[in-house]
Amino acid sequence: MTNRETFINRIKSLEDEEKNCKKNYNIIGTIRLVAFVVTLIYIYLLIRRISIYTSIGTLFSLTLFVFLIKQHSNISYRLNKIKNLITINKKYIKRIDGNWSDFQDLGQDGIDLNHPYSADLDIFGKNSLFQLINTTNTFFGRKKLIDLLKSKGKSIDNIVNRQNAVEELSQKIKFCEDLESAGNFDKKNMKDPSALLNYSEDVNALFEKSPINTIVYFLPVFSILFCAVTIIFKINYLYYFIPFIFVIHAAINFISYRNIPLILDSVEGFNDDLQSYVNAFKLIEGENFQDEYLRELKNNLFFEGKSSSKVMGELTTIINNINLKHNFLIYFFLNLLIFWDFRCLFSLQNWKSKYGKLIRKYINALGDFEVISSLSVLTHMDTEYSFPTFTTENLVLKAESLGHPLINNGSRVSNNFNMIDNILIVTGSNMSGKTTFLRTVGINLVLAYAGAPICGKSMKCSLMDIFTSMRINDNLMEGASTFYVELMRIKQIIDNLLMKEPMIFLIDEIFRGTNSRDRIIGAKSVLKNLDKPWLCGLISTHDFELCDLEYSNEKKIVNYHFSESYTENKIHFDYKLREGRCDSTNAKYLMKMVGIEIED
Repeated sequence: MTNRETFINRIKSLEDEEKNCKKNYNIIGTIRLVAFVVTLIYIYLLIRRISIYTSIGTLFSLTLFVFLIKQHSNISYRLNKIKNLITINKKYIKRIDGNWSDFQDLGQDGIDLNHPYSADLDIFGKNSLFQLINTTNTFFGRKKLIDLLKSKGKSIDNIVNRQNAVEELSQKIKFCEDLESAGNFDKKNMKDPSALLNYSEDVNALFEKSPINTIVYFLPVFSILFCAVTIIFKINYLYYFIPFIFVIHAAINFISYRNIPLILDSVEGFNDDLQSYVNAFKLIEGENFQDEYLRELKNNLFFEGKSSSKVMGELTTIINNINLKHNFLIYFFLNLLIFWDFRCLFSLQNWKSKYGKLIRKYINALGDFEVISSLSVLTHMDTEYSFPTFTTENLVLKAESLGHPLINNGSRVSNNFNMIDNILIVTGSNMSGKTTFLRTVGINLVLAYAGAPICGKSMKCSLMDIFTSMRINDNLMEGASTFYVELMRIKQIIDNLLMKEPMIFLIDEIFRGTNSRDRIIGAKSVLKNLDKPWLCGLISTHDFELCDLEYSNEKKIVNYHFSESYTENKIHFDYKLREGRCDSTNAKYLMKMVGIEIED
């Protein structure tokens, strides 16, 4: 069974479950309404005449009504989750069919025109790698994925750790879907948790070691007992003290109005995302992992035997108590009787002192899980993917059936090639596939270094810094021409040579913005500068004169090309990479095809 068929079957199963849930939702809704009416009737009868029958009937109907509210809420929650999962499965089918360009998160904030490669390799933006694979919902998870796809720092051990984790999640499609659903329950993306982290890590506490703590806890007990004794035993002279007691309560509450509401209001907004965190933590805590890296991440969600979901659940309960202030009548009496704001504050500060320092670790671990889950997206698609291997010997890039992951299966053409300490000069006619091939090499290296699978049968590569000069545009605001912008990109590559770190360059149509004579002279000069033992790369060009450099440096510079064929007055491209230099052009033919007459 293909992955596409798996997702289709899951959608059908979820839609059947959705129908049953809707049916149960409507049935319980009707029963709940009946229970509510019966409860009102019993309350009316109880008011008219108190008896054991009316009392039991009222208690039973009220209990049933509360139970049905809870059940109704649970089914509503399940319905929302099912709808989320259906959407997620449909998105996977869109990925497989190549119809994913409408996914909303483009990762635009990851675009950096000064970055060594991300702007040229479609890593972020419309129709980008990020848009294809991103399943993160938390702020940290999304940021970690962006940073990883732009990262220069590489370690084989770290890459292999992520590879192993991704490989395990490739077999856990349901877990990946549930994780995406957990973080996207009621919203598209969760907010930046900086405010939550700043509060939870702040060591300051209001009324710490103050007598007010004792007063808040014990005065309500005394006051309630005093009132109860006075009323039950009808001690008339004590009635005069009851208003005085509540004046004291009001005065103590007045003390809180200067500081406590500010603190409680500041944490109230955290509740929007807390339930999503709790759902995600519960999912991870309940999953068994074989991979050591995943188990290590999971262990970060436990502290002294207590799980992250329970810790965050406690905070959710505290914030729900704070939110009672929106029910003014209940809030007023709770504050007057038992100092509700004070109790919420002390509960909050007690929670913070126990667990505040752990929250960043929890959220970071969740973000790491989201990143691994996003990297595993490629393994859930119906295409040929494999995990690359790495070497520390020479500058190696050897690939079999390497294709571009952003091109749909039906249109993708894959290539084999082998590069060891080489500079490849790639020639070919217009539209023959030179630029796509350079981007194919670059984007697969980005995937490989992230720990993701590459789009191909196999790949072996060295760890190299990636530098590109491909998508060059003039800058009218800064008065920079296309040629000047490209010079700056090339200079960035040459400047990095001083680091003497292994690197690979990808240069497309070098110096296209100037005349042919200067272009050839400049390109030859650049290639001589790039002829370093710690550097390899690919450069595409229409200037066949550059191919002659292969003969002056047979070991370092090698020629490859793409070609085309003509049948029935039509041009055909096979997009296959071949050794040697190109010996044909098609510019005149293409101009004739679009109706531009050419004088011979």
